[in-house]
Amino acid sequence: MNAAVSISLPSLGVFFLLLIIPAMLFRYMNLRLNRQLVIAFVRMVLQLSLVAVYLEYIFKLDNMAVNIFWILLMVLVANAAILKQSGLSFRRFFVVTYPCYALLAFCILGSFLIVLDAGTLFSARYLIPLAGMIFGNILRTNVVALDRFYSQVNRRDAEYIAYVSMGATHAEAIKPFLREACKAALGPQIASVSTMGLVALPGMMTGQILGGSSPAVAITYQLMIMVAIFLTSSLSTFLSVVVSSRSAFDGYGRIKKEMFLTKDKS
Repeated sequence: MNAAVSISLPSLGVFFLLLIIPAMLFRYMNLRLNRQLVIAFVRMVLQLSLVAVYLEYIFKLDNMAVNIFWILLMVLVANAAILKQSGLSFRRFFVVTYPCYALLAFCILGSFLIVLDAGTLFSARYLIPLAGMIFGNILRTNVVALDRFYSQVNRRDAEYIAYVSMGATHAEAIKPFLREACKAALGPQIASVSTMGLVALPGMMTGQILGGSSPAVAITYQLMIMVAIFLTSSLSTFLSVVVSSRSAFDGYGRIKKEMFLTKDKS
């Protein structure tokens, strides 16, 4: 099959002008989102341009130490984004969530050895894009889970204290809130998996088809990455809440208000 058709920069620039339509809609509805819209797309262009440059270098270098460093950096950025979007203090939660995400990331990437040989998996051209797809997809589930868990515990702290006062352990006391958080985070992802291929073609499959792979090969890769993404989302959602909650309560079972960015902007 033929490789993907190259898109010229002038044509892409003209295509970007279509963003005038949502900008006009925002202005008409007085949403005050045009500034954020411009900043978001400018950042996207700069970031993806830099990605294209350094990935070319990393792919040519193909050094395992560099690959591992890059994955750890990706975990750091993902962790920071998750905590910020969840309204939690980076300084206070980073020391417990980062090791959790990093260990889980390498375990999941190692599981690809079931379907890929070591030479293929550990090459930069495979390892880094696979890691990127996993981290990109778990951002949403972890943000939803942490936000739902801590907002509910903060709002219903008397309920948590009541569980503890009746003899419940920390794990038992947080279980109702953990259940709600996991359901809110993973429910939409299950729905997305169940309609994949009917509602929309998934990103990895589409990219491979545009890149010249046959649909049969693209489907096998998409199935592989979806299993990995859902496994990572499920485990990271559960572990991030459980691990972070160990630092979120004081000795009396009360939520530490300084853990939230509304109180602590660090």
